[in-house]
Amino acid sequence: MQNQNTAVRDQIRALRRARRYIRANEGALARVLNTYERIAQLDPSRRFWAER
Repeated sequence: MQNQNTAVRDQIRALRRARRYIRANEGALARVLNTYERIAQLDPSRRFWAER
């Protein structure tokens, strides 16, 4: 049970850090998301994260 709580806390912490980097538009995650956005705009058929 304690390991599960620790895992959940670690996930929440990681998401908070990721949001900070995305907002600042820096870091590896921001580069990946920016690249994905650029490709999706150029060719919508290449989108692999479908919004349904």
